[in-house]
Amino acid sequence: MKGQLEEEDIMCIVCQEVPSNAHTSSCCGCVLCEDCTSLTLRSSKFCPHCRNQNPKFEKNMYLIKLINKFPVICKYECGHVSQVSDIKNHYKNCPKKMYSCSVCEYQGKQQDFFNHITSVHKDEIMQKFDKSIEEQSRTPSISVQKIDPLLEVKNSKGDICHIGRTSKFFCGKTVGHRCNTCDGQCGPDDGCNCPPCMELDLKYRNLQGKNALVNAEGKVAFLSKGSFYCGTLNDSYGKCGQIGYKCRFCTSLTSDLPYYKHLLQ
Repeated sequence: MKGQLEEEDIMCIVCQEVPSNAHTSSCCGCVLCEDCTSLTLRSSKFCPHCRNQNPKFEKNMYLIKLINKFPVICKYECGHVSQVSDIKNHYKNCPKKMYSCSVCEYQGKQQDFFNHITSVHKDEIMQKFDKSIEEQSRTPSISVQKIDPLLEVKNSKGDICHIGRTSKFFCGKTVGHRCNTCDGQCGPDDGCNCPPCMELDLKYRNLQGKNALVNAEGKVAFLSKGSFYCGTLNDSYGKCGQIGYKCRFCTSLTSDLPYYKHLLQ
């Protein structure tokens, strides 16, 4: 009988990694990590070791305590040895850990990576930490004028306007200008609008003279360094206006800046 726990005794039988949250099967006692347990229950429905159908797995607290004290070698091959419970803290600052740049395809160790982003991506760093951009990206606390639904609203050209699905004004007229995302018509229900209707968007949001327009999504977008940013959060890329990311609605609005420029003066 073995007097102490060995690494092969605690490896996840599927991924062959030391599990941080060990589960054991009720059929044969095999060890799985939490991710492989979830995958097994979702897909195969068989125990990966004894092939028992519809296996049951439970978190093994005793084994978890033992594993947390088990020594492991750093996976980045720096030579550091730590207990399982502490190895994640080491990984955060391991000198041999490789970092991948989210803007380009560069990969490098911590110091090399830091040198890369500070020399190559200065503009992205400035956008991330420039307080003026951060303040402009937030949804402004503006007072919106109430619109009487019984009264006709006309733009400066005298065209009757209505509010579309994105809370922007549209007159439905063909305006002759086409951006990257529309057909040259003001609305009629969503999308881009003509300058006179954009003027109404600014007027009823009290945004006149505030260096801002309303993009096709109905979000207030501020002009900063020649581009519009609305601060809308994207789950994959972050906020519009940070780390070089600009949403497609603000990208289109930026390309239309000459068309609306007189409204910013």
